[in-house]
Formats: sequence, structure tokens, C-alpha cells
Amino acid sequence: MKFKKGDAEIELSKTEQKLLKLLVNNPGITLERGMLIDRIWTDGAGYVDENALSVTVKRLRDKLEETPANPRLIKTVYGIGYVWKGDRL
Repeated sequence: MKFKKGDAEIELSKTEQKLLKLLVNNPGITLERGMLIDRIWTDGAGYVDENALSVTVKRLRDKLEETPANPRLIKTVYGIGYVWKGDRL
């Protein structure tokens, strides 16, 4: 799969691709951290630290957002999870 930000092609890891797909396919819906971990790391979610999800979200924001420190596309719902606020890709 190819991903672009404007005219520039960006490279996403398989994990980032899975996260992006889940978020974009559920716009405006808060996806819980536990569910995201289970769906992204299907082969060993029981052994995945929640920090792995936070790191993946940060990396995806760094690649997609104009201002990653003030994200517009991937919003954090504190204590729950994340929600996609952008247009469907």
C-alpha cells in the first residue's frame, strides 16, 4: 500500500497501517485502547505493553499531522482511547 501526505509519499510500518485503517474505518468513534491492542497485535496482544500503542500513535501522528504536538486527525480521549477526526482516506 502507498500513503501520501499532500504530494509526498510517506512510509508506514505494518503496525501503523493497521492502526490507521482501524481509525479511518471508524471516524468519530472512540476506539478503546484495549480493543486497539487486541486488533493490532493479534499474534500476542497479551504480551504487548500499553506503551507500544502510545508509541505507535505518536509515530503515526509524526507522519500525518501538520503539528503533531497539537493533533487534528488522531485525537486522544483521555482514559479511554483514540478517535479519528479527519476525513476518510
